[in-house]
Amino acid sequence: MHDQSENHSTKKIRSKLFAGLRWTGASQVLQQVLNITWSVIMARLLSPTDFGLLAMASVFTGIVYFVLDLGLKSSLIQRQTLEEKLISSVFWINVFVGLVMTVVGVVFSWSIAGFYNNPLLQPVVVALSCNFLIFSLGITQEALLNRQMDFRSLELRTLLGQFIGTVCSIVMAFWGFGVWSLVARISITTVVGTTLMWFVTNWRPRWWFRWSDVRELIGFGSDVLTSNLLAYFGRNADNFLIGKFISATALGYYTMAYNLMMFPVLRFAQVLSSVLFPALSRLQDDVEKIKSSWFRATRLIGAVTTPLMLGLIALAPQFVGIVYGEKWLPAVPLLQILALNGIVQSLTWLSSTVLVSLGKTRLLLKLTFVSVTLAFVSFLVGLPFGVVGVATCYTVVNTGMEMWSLFYTLKCVNSSYSQYIYNIGGVVTAAGGMGLAVWGLVFGLHIAPIPLLLIAIGLGCIVYVILLRFIAPTVLSEALSILPERFTKRWLKFG
Repeated sequence: MHDQSENHSTKKIRSKLFAGLRWTGASQVLQQVLNITWSVIMARLLSPTDFGLLAMASVFTGIVYFVLDLGLKSSLIQRQTLEEKLISSVFWINVFVGLVMTVVGVVFSWSIAGFYNNPLLQPVVVALSCNFLIFSLGITQEALLNRQMDFRSLELRTLLGQFIGTVCSIVMAFWGFGVWSLVARISITTVVGTTLMWFVTNWRPRWWFRWSDVRELIGFGSDVLTSNLLAYFGRNADNFLIGKFISATALGYYTMAYNLMMFPVLRFAQVLSSVLFPALSRLQDDVEKIKSSWFRATRLIGAVTTPLMLGLIALAPQFVGIVYGEKWLPAVPLLQILALNGIVQSLTWLSSTVLVSLGKTRLLLKLTFVSVTLAFVSFLVGLPFGVVGVATCYTVVNTGMEMWSLFYTLKCVNSSYSQYIYNIGGVVTAAGGMGLAVWGLVFGLHIAPIPLLLIAIGLGCIVYVILLRFIAPTVLSEALSILPERFTKRWLKFG
């Protein structure tokens, strides 16, 4: 009986996981289209300096989103049982921190503008700081929906919020609002997303708060919070240094290249991580199942992100020139360098998710501290050589650190490098074959950029699918297993 109950529980988690992947997958495709459309339009309407100003402000304001929930969101998801009063206590402390951070952001906005010697930053920081309180009002509800694996509600409200924010942002850019059209997208998306969160959840906070209710959760969440803060510092120290010591325009080019590289990583790897975390937390006592789920998820991530990154490297000059315009061509070498880093990041992204699911938060904290320290050193080494030097040094150092962190994660699930490489080997080989085919076409076919780009993309897709079919056929079947059964049957019948 016990085994039957355990199998039923595992099947239920698997069912919810696949349903979550379907919803997040469909949502991410739409969000990807929305974000790419928005970035292309805004890149043509605004200047690199506008993007650089937002990046400068975001170095300071972005870190607050990691502080707001004190790591309690992960604790709520990972904890086996929850009491109503505890949830209310978590909600009110989140709101209190959100209010404090808004006040702090407004007060220090003049200091931040003075640090960069750019008075235009002050009102931007104030506007972005007002989002902290609004965002904090939905953190607890989001954690509960993640815990319940109700990804349908999460993705629908996210998609609608981003759509409204994007439309308003584009309209403002057409009207000549400059950097404020970029700020508006963030603010409107936050307001709409938080408002919708209250509509899609039945839970409402009680007028109850007791510190002892959350003290235990903070013990777990503090390591997660500190790790997230360190990781954020590592990811944004480059923006900080470039904005301070080079220029807002150079930071605009760097930000555009970095965001292009991170689009597929964030829109697939990060979201898959959010779907996988609550599922792995339910399996925390079964290391073998955690390893199996991790390996399969990484294989799927690699199947999507690796060919996209290699394609970006091969076609960066044509893609940037045609889609974003010639004024953005200085971002091409940055994009090619950072895309290499994107491959490594996407293939190791879920390592931290696995460690948190296993409760290895202290190990994650140690690994993150070393990684961030070396990343900051790499930025300093590369800074005298401009933004290309920063991108190059970061890519080299980050690759080594990701491999080091991966070693310890594999050790926690009783696995090894050889098993990990075998797991992703077929996907990487197929993507590499596609990359060589596209590179050969770019160097061998001397035609106008637009037809070259279209032919190369078409050829790359065909070559990749064929290679994947023969080298890593299990990836296609696993991807199909995520789809509803009626679509799978049609595919198999067609095939």
